[in-house]
Amino acid sequence: MCDFKYYLPSTNDNTDRTGEIRSMLEQHGVCLLGAGTYVVSGVDMPDHTALEGVGDATTVLLSADVQDGYAVKVGSFCTVKGIHFQGDPDQTDRPADVGTRHGILFEGDATTKDWQGQKRNSIVNNCFITGFSGGGITCRGTGYSTLSCMLVSDCHILYCGAGINISWFSEFHKFTNVLSEKCRYGCVNNGGNNVFVNCGFNANTTAFFMDNSHGNSVNNSHGSAVACTFNHSDGNKGIGIHAIGMNVGYMFSGCQIFYSKIVLENCKGFIFDTTNFREIDVTVNGGGLVMFTNGAFRTANRDSLQITDNDHVKFVNCYTRDGEPVVV
Repeated sequence: MCDFKYYLPSTNDNTDRTGEIRSMLEQHGVCLLGAGTYVVSGVDMPDHTALEGVGDATTVLLSADVQDGYAVKVGSFCTVKGIHFQGDPDQTDRPADVGTRHGILFEGDATTKDWQGQKRNSIVNNCFITGFSGGGITCRGTGYSTLSCMLVSDCHILYCGAGINISWFSEFHKFTNVLSEKCRYGCVNNGGNNVFVNCGFNANTTAFFMDNSHGNSVNNSHGSAVACTFNHSDGNKGIGIHAIGMNVGYMFSGCQIFYSKIVLENCKGFIFDTTNFREIDVTVNGGGLVMFTNGAFRTANRDSLQITDNDHVKFVNCYTRDGEPVVV
């Protein structure tokens, strides 16, 4: 047994360990969790603290008694790494919709561009997150500042309502090497300036969803997805990228979109560059400039490309695999 003063061993039973974890974080600034299961009802991490486990051997299980809450709520300048966060051990398929039980929550109460209510940079690394009806990782009300971001890397998220769930007034979050699979939504990205690099949004009902249909976010979108995959949505019949009312633009570069539709409704400034498409339909309804540049399509014809109420959809240097130019 480790004798570090900030080490907390597992009891491997249904004892709620929330208070012990919180107390250790307050006293020492760090809590190391060993192998085994830790039942919690919602750990609020103080600012400038670290919660660490030993990988998948450490399970933090959200109590079944919590119907609206989270396993861990991250403060400012916090670190979470090497933990399996589990919502429902029996959840082995995607939920029907997004619920209210979250894995890791990064939350402020920002509602404007003012500094009030904004959180500060925190880090999540090497976590396995499964079975939450809400977001596996949820960011909400964190603010507009470049210093109000969550940095997430090397995580795997399964069987959640939204693998990544970013709400209004939450910006500048960075996700690298994150797999969000078999969720209702691989990612709900309703903030702005959020960037995804080398992420996989595969086998979800909808891979990547952005919604400003009510005009609640004047600072929506204008981020990027680089070297990401949006494949095999909903048994090869679902939507890979679905955006509504996003009018500040978004860039998809070096991505792969296989067996997953693209649906853009009243959007502007969307660019798909150097992207490989296979067995997809593209629907653009209303909005402004949408560009497909340097793209490779397995097939593309007037039945698979449905453009309505928009004269600003451009296909530049886009070809089928047979070398035929893509023409709307």
